[in-house]
Amino acid sequence: MASGKETPRQKMINLMYLVFIAMLALNMSKEVLTAFGLMNEQVVESNMNATERNKKFKQGLDEKANEQPGKYLTLKNKADSISTLADNLYNHLESIKTAALDYSQLEDVRDYEVMDKPDAVDEMFFVGDKLTPQGYEFLDQMKVFREGVAEILKSNLSLQDISDDVIKKFSTNQVTDREGVVRDWIEYHYMGYPLVASLTKFTMLQADLKTIESEYKKTKPTAVFWEDVVANAILFKTADKLFGRKGID
Repeated sequence: MASGKETPRQKMINLMYLVFIAMLALNMSKEVLTAFGLMNEQVVESNMNATERNKKFKQGLDEKANEQPGKYLTLKNKADSISTLADNLYNHLESIKTAALDYSQLEDVRDYEVMDKPDAVDEMFFVGDKLTPQGYEFLDQMKVFREGVAEILKSNLSLQDISDDVIKKFSTNQVTDREGVVRDWIEYHYMGYPLVASLTKFTMLQADLKTIESEYKKTKPTAVFWEDVVANAILFKTADKLFGRKGID
């Protein structure tokens, strides 16, 4: 985080990233597939809890804005705008997950041992070496969030570094892999993973979005408040490590 401190929830998410990296380095045994699924369940539950906390915070900020509009109204409007951007991307990620499960036609969506194929997400995003409309839409949603947050913060010069960091972390520019091959961002990060791994990755992105709201300071909002908000909006905080593999054999 920009402030140099991490909340317990963010530490938990980062720890899951590290576990995720370790799992990607292993062959996809049935046990590892199940571990992915159980991790996904835990993060889904954490996201639900964060949603409830965020609702309570929003109610408090709304009340402050009504009581002292000169002090809190601008802050509330910016908070609402960032939350809307986060919600839009969150819902888009959820629709991707739902479509992938529908495509797979699983009898039991918690039978993670059968979620070992990459077809659902691969066919959603790719046709050969070309992107599908869904692939382009995903990239566009990332861009809307990235540029939207930067636009909201651009008037505050003290937060320029944070804005620059958001643009960098949400970049969908081409990536050079470990073998020196330049690859498209979406192909590098999303092609070839087992279904359960892709679902977990999308859920982790949603967790980072929820962290945006969870990190809102409940009293005396300041520039540090916004540094926390934006720093925790960085979905790919550990992307270079998390998605470092070329794919699943």
